Amino acid sequence: MSRGPVEFVVVDFPGEVPGATLAPQLRSLVDQGVINVIDMLFIARDDDGTVRSFELGDREGEDDFEALDVVVQEIDGLIGEQDVADIGAGLAPGHTAAVFLFEHTWVRDIGRTVSSAGGEVVLVERVPAPVVSAVGALRAG
Repeated sequence: MSRGPVEFVVVDFPGEVPGATLAPQLRSLVDQGVINVIDMLFIARDDDGTVRSFELGDREGEDDFEALDVVVQEIDGLIGEQDVADIGAGLAPGHTAAVFLFEHTWVRDIGRTVSSAGGEVVLVERVPAPVVSAVGALRAG
């Protein structure tokens, strides 16, 4: 199976991840064919500095985490131990990070069309939102 580009996204929350808030938007993007969520992991830094990671299945019975279960389409285990260590080291005590691997299915679909027309997607690069905002602000004056 061919894939579109996969993006590694880390979102830091004070306290727990508000899964019930995130799930509807993620579900909408999945249902529209914009993304696939291929892996998801959570990393928490306890108040004493201990870093721990967990998956959705580890938090059964907790509504916020169970709400996110409907958006994950496959779990590939692509988020590794070094990722957990690196992200955990940057978390403030009492914070939890949600780590997502998103496949950009829309790029995969465009790639098929481009390929059938004899072309090839040769670069996909993400420009962070703060950079785009800063450039926009400079241009606005």
